[in-house]
Amino acid sequence: MTPRKYTMDKRKAAVEETRRRIVEATLALHAEKGAFGTSWQDIAKHADVSVGTVYKHFPSLDELVPACGELVFAISRPPSLEDAPQIFAGASSLEERLGRLVSEFFDFYERGEPYLEIDFQERQLPAVQEWEAHMRATREGLAREALRPLLEPEERTVRALSALIDFPFFKSFRRHDVSKAEAEEIVKSMLLCWIGGTGGGR
Repeated sequence: MTPRKYTMDKRKAAVEETRRRIVEATLALHAEKGAFGTSWQDIAKHADVSVGTVYKHFPSLDELVPACGELVFAISRPPSLEDAPQIFAGASSLEERLGRLVSEFFDFYERGEPYLEIDFQERQLPAVQEWEAHMRATREGLAREALRPLLEPEERTVRALSALIDFPFFKSFRRHDVSKAEAEEIVKSMLLCWIGGTGGGR
């Protein structure tokens, strides 16, 4: 390796390390104070860099929020539609398939809980709107897959299931000191009773 290449590689690594520290600092502060309650000065202090360095990497929230989203994605590992065969493998009964569906999302929420709270103002950010649309599509898609082998679900049923496995529902159980395992069992039972009572499909 030539000296010039070595120097360039070291410089690139240093830049990437600084960027990583800024994103991690931002994510921690956003979890504590919210995106709009966090200043570039707060981020600089937390990351131990200058304010100018923060602006150099991320001139605005439009650049910073997606970078934080990538880190949240890596930490929380949300389920995806491509995971459906693995999630529901060997689950033949409606009870088992709904249990798998609820557990998959509640596990995800537990991993990402400090970072998934989003307020009204933050919902106006394009990156946040994109994330929420993606997660709604994922919830609805996996809800549909949970039901499909046993019945052809109506869209109202899919939307209802999606709502009942959304993060705010999980968070409500947490606020009332209901354990995750107990919350999963309650939600699964609720879904079974509701689908059984309404038919749930065509």
